Amino acid sequence: MSDIGLGVFGDIVRSPKMFLGSPAGINVGGVVRKASDIVADILRFLREEAVKTSFRANPFKSAVITIPVNMRGEARAELRVAALKAGMEIHQFIHEPLAALYAYFRRSEDFRRTISSLEKRVFLVFDWGGGTLDLTLCQMRNGVLMQIANAGDPDVGGDSFDLRLLRLAKEKHSQKYPNVDWTLMQPTAESRLIQACEDAKIRLSEHDGATLDLTDILAVSGPEKDMLNVKLERTEFENVAHDLVVRGLKKIEQLLERTGLSSGSIDFCLATGGMISMPAIQDGLRGVFGMSRLRIAENAACIISEGAAWIAHDRVCLKTAKPVEILHADNSFVEIVPSGAQLPFAGETINKRMDMYCVDPSDGFAKFLFARPKFPGLEAQGDERIPYAHISLPVDTVARPLFERLKLNILIDEDLIAKVEAFSEMSGERREIAIHDLEFGLNVGGTFDG
Repeated sequence: MSDIGLGVFGDIVRSPKMFLGSPAGINVGGVVRKASDIVADILRFLREEAVKTSFRANPFKSAVITIPVNMRGEARAELRVAALKAGMEIHQFIHEPLAALYAYFRRSEDFRRTISSLEKRVFLVFDWGGGTLDLTLCQMRNGVLMQIANAGDPDVGGDSFDLRLLRLAKEKHSQKYPNVDWTLMQPTAESRLIQACEDAKIRLSEHDGATLDLTDILAVSGPEKDMLNVKLERTEFENVAHDLVVRGLKKIEQLLERTGLSSGSIDFCLATGGMISMPAIQDGLRGVFGMSRLRIAENAACIISEGAAWIAHDRVCLKTAKPVEILHADNSFVEIVPSGAQLPFAGETINKRMDMYCVDPSDGFAKFLFARPKFPGLEAQGDERIPYAHISLPVDTVARPLFERLKLNILIDEDLIAKVEAFSEMSGERREIAIHDLEFGLNVGGTFDG
C-alpha cells in the first residue's frame, strides 16, 4: 500500500482494516503496532460512544460486523481478535454488499411480499467505498439471498481518489511557488492535507468547485509555508481520476464475462458507498444499466451499517450459497457440505466427515479436488464447477486398489474458514488446506416485519 500512497501518514492510519491479515506491523509515529491493536482502538472508541448514548443501557458486547468480499480468512480472524480486545464478540460476519441489499429490501412497506416477489431474480450490488470497490451478483432462491459471484478491487477506493486530489493540489501550489520542497512538510501537514482533499472530493460531488485553504504546511520560512490556497474544479478532478473511474466500471464487465451473464439479465444494480455520489461514476453506471435499472441508495454512505443493524435485529443467519463438493475417481462431484447449510455464529463450528478408499495408488498419491458449482441451484453433474483447492496425500504404492482407507474431515469455523484434513490410516500421512472464499447467502425467507 505504500507504493500507492495509502496507509500511514505520520500518526494517522487510513483504512486500517486493509492491513489485517498481514504479519507485518504498522509503523505509527515511530512505534510499530499490530493492525489488530489499531482496529481495536477504533472499535473500543465506537463501543464506548455507543454505550454513552444508549437509552437502554446496552453494553454492546456483541456485534454483526460487515467486511469486504475479498477479505480473506486470516484477516477475518484478526478482526475478531481486534473486537475481543475492544470488549466485543463478533456474532457473525456479513459481506458488505449483502448487508446493503438487505437494508434496501428491508425498507419496503411489505418486506415479506417484496422478498417473495424476487425469487430467482438476479441483482448486482456495486459498493464503492473509501477503502475498496466491491461487486456482488446475488440471486434469491427459496428465501435465501445467495451470492453468485464476487469481485473486488482494493486499489480504487475513495482513498485513492483523495490521493489524486492531493497530487493535484500540490501541483497547483507548486505552480504558485516553484521552489517549494514537499519533503519539508510539517509532521501533521500531510494528514491534514489529505483530510482537506477528502472534504473537497465530497464537495465536488455537488458543486463545480472547491477550495483548499490550509496554514502551516511546510517547515520553512516564506509565504509557501503559511498558506496553501488552491481552487479545484470538478472537471480537473474528473480528469486526474478518470483512469480510476474507468477501472472500477470495467469490473462490471469483467464480472459478467466471468459468470457468463449479460447486463440485460441483471434485474437492477444497487449502487452504494460514498464514492457513488461522484457524478462521473453515476454517469458510467447509467451507461451500463440505464435509468430504470440503476438504484442509487438514498443513504449510500451508511446503508451497509443499516443493513448490519437490521440483520442483527432480525437474527438473520448465513447459509452456504453453494455446496462444497469433492471430485470422485469416476469424475462425479459428491457433496460434502450442502447448499443452504447454516454457517456458524460466534463460538460454533460445522463438522463433516467422509470415508473413502484409494482407487489407484500407483503414482503414490491420492488426489482430492474440492469445488463448487458456478451458479447456485445448478448442481447437476454436467453443470460447470469452479475449483476451491486440492490435496495430494501420499499413499502406499504397493497397496491394491480400494484397499487403503482414507479419511476426510472438514471444519467450518466462526471466521467462515473451511479447514480440510485428509488422512491415510495405513501410512499415517496427513495433509491440510484452508478454504477462505466460501460463498454465503442470507436466510431472509423467515424474516418477519417489525
